[in-house]
Amino acid sequence: MKGHHHQRWLALAWLAVCAYGAAFLLLFWEDHGPKGEAVARADNIRCERNWLLLGTRWSCSAIVTDNYGLQHRFTSDSSLLTPDDTSVPMQRLSTTDFAPARASSTPAPWPTMGAVVLIAFGLTGAGVWWQNSRTKRPPPATEARRLRAQARWYAGAGALALLAAHFTYGLLIAARADFWPRPQEGTGTATSCNRDWRYLGVTWRCTVDITAETKLSQTMSHSQFTEADIGHPKPVMFTGSAWEAVDQPYEHRFAKTLLVLLLAGGLALAAKPTYDRSRIRDLENPDLPPRFLQVR
Repeated sequence: MKGHHHQRWLALAWLAVCAYGAAFLLLFWEDHGPKGEAVARADNIRCERNWLLLGTRWSCSAIVTDNYGLQHRFTSDSSLLTPDDTSVPMQRLSTTDFAPARASSTPAPWPTMGAVVLIAFGLTGAGVWWQNSRTKRPPPATEARRLRAQARWYAGAGALALLAAHFTYGLLIAARADFWPRPQEGTGTATSCNRDWRYLGVTWRCTVDITAETKLSQTMSHSQFTEADIGHPKPVMFTGSAWEAVDQPYEHRFAKTLLVLLLAGGLALAAKPTYDRSRIRDLENPDLPPRFLQVR
């Protein structure tokens, strides 16, 4: 049985390695089409190593100012900008999307083909290892006991993944600046604050008096205001549905991907015991018909 579990771990490890290799190939090059006319300039460039790509690329952010004086936030994870850059001419790809005019290019097709091949190898190898781990099946009673014992572990792991998704949303996504710069449309003054126990007290939830064209009071979560801000006015803006503090941290670029993965994994893990219920019934009652027909 240990050998079978070892093969299953190998299958999962092989699939993970191939999936990472495919992601590496797809993220290493960014497709920005043919070189165009410079209509903007990138300044205030800040860079750090992109460790998702093993530090082989720079992950940079900058402020792009176009010919009309409008400013936009630009990020690149594949060294379109580098720490040596101080000011870079930019071309416009769409209304709010820019790329360096000097470095725009369409990557060769082989990275995409390589990613497809790696995914195919990963699925094939994982399938073979997984199938080999199931060549010798245990007795039905033993298999049913195993499934019953694992049900609570799957349910617990699913609950933890969904809880992690909840924290990811609350700490890394909610109330993060989705565009830059954020114009000030009023001021907010916190009058009282409490720990937000939805996130185990990590963040603050405050009642804020907002002064703009009209005066109103609103509760703001996710530490937009903290206990230290009570009595001190801060700039706020209206997002269309609520007021938010202007000086929000920018949303982490991988936060939404992490949220989707945690949600998908949590739902899959939580659903696994439900799927196993029919298998347990069949193992414990092999002679039981799939459904009872009413006899008249």
